[in-house]
Order: sequence, then C-alpha cells, then structure tokens
Amino acid sequence: MGKSKYPNQQKKSDEKFDFIEQWLPPRYTTSVNILLREEPKDAVYIRKVKNRKLKDDNVLDALYKLSIFNKLQTEKQFC
Repeated sequence: MGKSKYPNQQKKSDEKFDFIEQWLPPRYTTSVNILLREEPKDAVYIRKVKNRKLKDDNVLDALYKLSIFNKLQTEKQFC
C-alpha cells in the first residue's frame, strides 16, 4: 500500500486491515456482496482488495463490518 501524506490516516488503515485479517470468516465474498447491495463486486476482486490491501472504500468497509459481526458472534459463543 502506498504511503499516505497523513501518517495518522495510514496507521488507521493498517489497523483496519489487521482487524480484517484477524476476524474475517473463511467464506466471506457472498456476505460482502450482500452488504454491497447496490454495487456487488466479483469475488476475485473482493479477495484482491483484502489480500493486496487495495484502496476501495466500499469493499473495505464491507469487509470491516463483516469482521466486526464475526468477532461479536465468536465472542458471544464463548460467553
């Protein structure tokens, strides 16, 4: 990922990708497309955004939301 002019923004972006890596479920492309109702993306493109850390705000936000949802479900199971 390219360097940002704003180091704080870069740090937040890196933290977001780290959170996604940690909490994203194994099968996620269909769920991301459900979150992207109006503009669904190809599964290969969604994986490319995740793995290569491309800057696509819509897909990145959907991946982040799905990761949060998975974290909450996982933690609820262990309570």
